[in-house]
Amino acid sequence: MITEFENGKIRIEPFDWRFSATIVGLAKYFDYHSINFDKNDDYIEFEQASIDEERYLQFVEHHFADSMHHKIIESLMDCEIFTDAQIKLGKEKLAANTVMKKFFKEISFNIESKHEIQTTIMQNRKELIKETFKSGKALYANYCNTNCLLADKKDSCRLLGYSIDMGKKGKSVAFMRDSNTFVYQDSQLFDFISFAFSKTREAFFINNNFSIGQLLHSNKNDLLSEEHTARSQLFFKLQNSSSFIDYDVEVIKKERDKDHFETIFVRKEAIRIFEKIDDATITAISKPCNAKKSDSGQDTWLNIENEVTVKILNSVKLDDLIEQLLKASNGHNYLISHLIKINQMIYREDDSMNDKQRRAYASAMEVKSALKGRENKIRAYEQRLISAITVKDYEKVQTVLLHLSSFTQVKMDFLIDLFEDFESNKNLAYTFINVLGDKKDFKPKTNNGDDQNGK
Repeated sequence: MITEFENGKIRIEPFDWRFSATIVGLAKYFDYHSINFDKNDDYIEFEQASIDEERYLQFVEHHFADSMHHKIIESLMDCEIFTDAQIKLGKEKLAANTVMKKFFKEISFNIESKHEIQTTIMQNRKELIKETFKSGKALYANYCNTNCLLADKKDSCRLLGYSIDMGKKGKSVAFMRDSNTFVYQDSQLFDFISFAFSKTREAFFINNNFSIGQLLHSNKNDLLSEEHTARSQLFFKLQNSSSFIDYDVEVIKKERDKDHFETIFVRKEAIRIFEKIDDATITAISKPCNAKKSDSGQDTWLNIENEVTVKILNSVKLDDLIEQLLKASNGHNYLISHLIKINQMIYREDDSMNDKQRRAYASAMEVKSALKGRENKIRAYEQRLISAITVKDYEKVQTVLLHLSSFTQVKMDFLIDLFEDFESNKNLAYTFINVLGDKKDFKPKTNNGDDQNGK
């Protein structure tokens, strides 16, 4: 809620996510300009005069510097000689959008034009910033009706999904078709909402509004580096907030190709899982992988990070994903090992499972050692285990493991847990199969008894 006082002060309370995001965006603006504002657990309060168009656009240029075409041009101006790549980039940026074409259509990008380019930018900086920001698909246009930038309170909320053409639809959304009964909330301060979201294609805002301090901390810019993807952004933000979040929390998501915002409710249990996921695991799952079933088969690219995040948020086990990768021909053993770690968390397995995992890992290594030089035999057992576990024939898995233990004389004491409760201890089987199936070491043989069928 936004309250304007007669003394020129404004108070904002985080009653819903729109006001929470406005608070976060304003706080970043105030920090950039070193403007003091009052805050406590329940609201922020500031002087209305601390906000004006000039300072707003200066902050836009700073916050979205990578999207400001004229800023990129300015960075190139520091060079004494332009490379071919710089000339190509410079030409692209001079014609990057409508406002750049407006001012630079008669100017060529070369060393001789440096002064003219710099002068043009200086003289038109305000319009360059405003028009680039307003129309940018990843900028203001991703969040608000572009006709509302820096405008006073409108007849409907300026946010996409909330904005209505009152001339055409005002009566249809009002009580008894009386547009005077239409209830809405809009404010010029909603123009700060775009600064609250992450700068990624899937933009996230964490509405952790238990207190203003927690809200600001959960949405800091410096929680991650540029190489992380959107889903990693959500990992990192929740990781850094987990120490003081002991409740379910609302996350708002905005995708660039959608004209509305989406709400994700993150359960406390999911936050605890995000907290425990380390950097190595995030790196492992952040890249798409090809899960094709044979070397000559059709490519099957999986967005692992997206799938894992969705499953964690919905408390869904990773069994199907792990089994799909176990069947892949091109080997994803390292990735699978990290997926198993996450799966253990979703299964809510206790610390004793770590020791069991080590025993399953050790047993697989012993089997590989016992069958050294007979890689096709290992491959045959691996395929039998994968085939059985993917069709949920757990009795067959147990039988194959017992036969393998007898054949190699390797003790597999983790089998006790599988016989007691296979479903709850399935990650032990995944670990064993994953370690056993180090495909990159296998060289198929066709001239001896150890063929692909293990005979």
